Amino acid sequence: IHNDHRVAEPTAVNRTITMINQSPRSQRGAALIISLIFLLLLTIIGVTASQTTILQERMAGNVKDRNMAFQASEAALRAGEIWLNANSATLLNASKISSPGGWNGVAVPPPNGTLAGFDSNLAGDPVFHAGPPERIRVGIGLPAAYRIIYPVTSRAVGGTANAVVTLGTYFEVY
Repeated sequence: IHNDHRVAEPTAVNRTITMINQSPRSQRGAALIISLIFLLLLTIIGVTASQTTILQERMAGNVKDRNMAFQASEAALRAGEIWLNANSATLLNASKISSPGGWNGVAVPPPNGTLAGFDSNLAGDPVFHAGPPERIRVGIGLPAAYRIIYPVTSRAVGGTANAVVTLGTYFEVY
C-alpha cells in the first residue's frame, strides 16, 4: 500500500525562502543599533582629534614664547658686551652671580643694564649683569699667557612670565 498523502520533506530552496521571509522580523532595530555604534565611534574620533589639535596649538605657542625669550636674552647679552667695553674699569669689585640659572634679574646682584622697551610683546624687559674680571691662562706653552675676561649674564622672559631664558658668556675687553 502506498501512502501518497505524506508531506514532502522541505528542500534547500524551501528553507531559503522561509528564512528570507522571516529575516526582516528577526532583524528589526539592528540597523539602528549599528548606526548608533558607528556614530559613537565617529564622535570619539572627532573629540580625540580636537584634543590633539588643541594640544599642538599650546605646544606651538610655548615654542614661540620661549623663542621670544631666547631672542630677547641674546639681545641683552650683546648689549651687556657693548656696555662692558665702555665700563670694564668699574667692575673690579663687582659681585658675581653664584647661580646664573637661579638669577631673577632683579635681586642680588642687581643688573648692570636693562633693555627698556625692547619689545612690547614681552612680559618684562631683558636685563644683563657683568661680573668681575677673571684671569685665564691661554694655551699650555711657556711662558704662560693670560687674558682678562668678564662673565656676562642675561635674563629675559617671553610673552608670559613662564618662559624664562638665562644666557651667559665670557667677554674679553680689547
